[in-house]
Amino acid sequence: MNQFVLAFPIPAAVADVFSITEVTQVAADAKTLMIPGCSVAFNVVRHEAQPGLSEIFKEHHEVSDEEAKAIDAHRSLLFLLGNIKSADELRMVNGAILKVLAAGATGVYMQQSGTAWTAGGFREELGDAEFPMDPWINFVESDDVLYTLGLETFGLPDLCIGRKAASEEARDILGVAADTLFVDGLSSKSGTEVDAGDAGKFTLRAETKSPFPKDAPEFNKRGVMRLVKG
Repeated sequence: MNQFVLAFPIPAAVADVFSITEVTQVAADAKTLMIPGCSVAFNVVRHEAQPGLSEIFKEHHEVSDEEAKAIDAHRSLLFLLGNIKSADELRMVNGAILKVLAAGATGVYMQQSGTAWTAGGFREELGDAEFPMDPWINFVESDDVLYTLGLETFGLPDLCIGRKAASEEARDILGVAADTLFVDGLSSKSGTEVDAGDAGKFTLRAETKSPFPKDAPEFNKRGVMRLVKG
């Protein structure tokens, strides 16, 4: 299973200690980190500030001028790396992300999927945490197919659906399906029926085509499954 890589723009310089909670601090030479309430161990990398970082966030969702200024004022980047093996671990990592944001990080970039959230954007997307995978999933569009990006992190194939539905509806269907596979433990094999609620039921079918070549970092070695209605 591929590890996740989370990058946080933070207000502390690389050589400074960054305090996440009263008892949890990240020293300049830290290699590992445990965050209260989360049993997932993080590997740590500290990195110098990146000029114009807000442009990456703007590519993913709407960013206000105030949020962009806050991101670009960061003094360094904090990278947290790890693995998620269960829905409980996913919820705990989401909680850890919220703690890092509450400590002053202005956003989080998820390298494995290319999603980039301001602090407020992540909180809004996670919402009541009914669908804990939502902030982790990105989408790639072709002329007639919408694909997910980032599900290999969870040991899953990526998903796709024909773009007959409105783009927002197609994203919702893919998000619900991904959540059902990982959180509910439904099989991701071809022939599995997925209940997408009001959108109806879909069957997984192995997709022969990937939106990325095999040597691309975005390529999912577990393949792609298409959601077929009915």
